[in-house]
Amino acid sequence: MQVSSGEMATRENRLRKQPCSLYNSCVRFVARNLKRYKHAEFLDRIPPMIKNSIILNVTRAQKGFHDDELLGMLLNRQLTRINLSSSTITDETLLALAGQCPNLKSLILTQGEYRFTGTGLATVVQSFPLLEQLSVKECDLVDDAFVADLAHNCPQLDLLDLESCAHVTDASAEAIKPLQLTKLNLSRTKISDEFLSAIAHERCGGTLEDLNVGYCKISGAGLGKLPWETIKYIGFEGCEVDDLEFIGMNKNLKYIQWTIAN
Repeated sequence: MQVSSGEMATRENRLRKQPCSLYNSCVRFVARNLKRYKHAEFLDRIPPMIKNSIILNVTRAQKGFHDDELLGMLLNRQLTRINLSSSTITDETLLALAGQCPNLKSLILTQGEYRFTGTGLATVVQSFPLLEQLSVKECDLVDDAFVADLAHNCPQLDLLDLESCAHVTDASAEAIKPLQLTKLNLSRTKISDEFLSAIAHERCGGTLEDLNVGYCKISGAGLGKLPWETIKYIGFEGCEVDDLEFIGMNKNLKYIQWTIAN
């Protein structure tokens, strides 16, 4: 029986897809039943690639981690990104990350159940020199001193999201100025026009593409200080902005989130 080249290609494609499907099914099964394997020796021996797939599935589909010991058994040096937004986050969580994941580049803590202290949070800025993305929302422990330490220890930061961290003020501008941030969310913090003026003509001001300063003490005058050539996405909802004249002829701008003042 002769088989056409088209049929052969179809069969080969099916064969390639089968291991991937089986692999994903196994990962999902282990992730759903992870507690059963808490004291199983094999969990420590799983290759890093598979451990990272299990971590991804737990954080995306299984409502996060709520057991530091289980998470600690899966953490490894090859892990570069982790989203704990649906997890319980303690000092032990952050210390485990610091001790086992030196190559971490992205850490998302937004909307997690925060049970860590200042000591645990300090490990974040001291242990991840390669960190490029950090998101922490509505955390009283995040203040200007934290931002200063973060900027000093993590010079490769590209995304910084500190939404609703009420102790972040204009004083953080000094630390943020030399960073090459492309995405910055400081909505619902205590920054004002003074912050924007401070970063406008610095390194950070020239690299920003996505900026959210909603519900801060920001006016059109402060926004007008920014170099609008690079900004693509801007949010200033809830700010005292009457018009958009300060934007000028920016051809790169794609999105504006704005509340029109009465």
